[in-house]
Amino acid sequence: MGRGVEALAVLSLILSIRFCDSVTFKLTNVRCESYNKSWVLINECRLKAINRHRIVFNFNATFIHPTRNIFVFYQMFKRESGYKPWLFKYSIDCCRFLKAPFNPFAIMVYDLYKDFSNVNHTCPLFGDILIRGMYLSTAVKIPPFPTGNYMLSSVWSFYGNPQFGVNISFDFVENLVK
Repeated sequence: MGRGVEALAVLSLILSIRFCDSVTFKLTNVRCESYNKSWVLINECRLKAINRHRIVFNFNATFIHPTRNIFVFYQMFKRESGYKPWLFKYSIDCCRFLKAPFNPFAIMVYDLYKDFSNVNHTCPLFGDILIRGMYLSTAVKIPPFPTGNYMLSSVWSFYGNPQFGVNISFDFVENLVK
């Protein structure tokens, strides 16, 4: 009985480990658009290839007015003959989230860029919002995705009005045969 439980524990541990060499993330495209230039100016939104295996995302936006009411609408798409809605669609109150993170998907997305960003305080957000040198690594904890091309679309609304949108495309490849 004891050996069966040990074997099951070891098997579940082996199956839950993500092998760093077998998972590949690669940023492929980014598109940012300001819908209201009197509130948000997007100064930079680009991908930069550092080497063959690392592509970094740089983002610089200026919030013209202090903002206390921010909602973000996230949606995940999977590319299958065009981008099709896939699995996630959330609306997050940003100011509430920055005080106390509550949504698992938003926590996952925030963990991706918080080390590279100056968004480390609660509302009001004002001035330059920066993300410098963000890259996807295999160390991030995400739910298992099937291999494919994905796009994370976000629309940021201030006081109920859409102000800007950011679409980030990435490839996820899981090769367990390596």
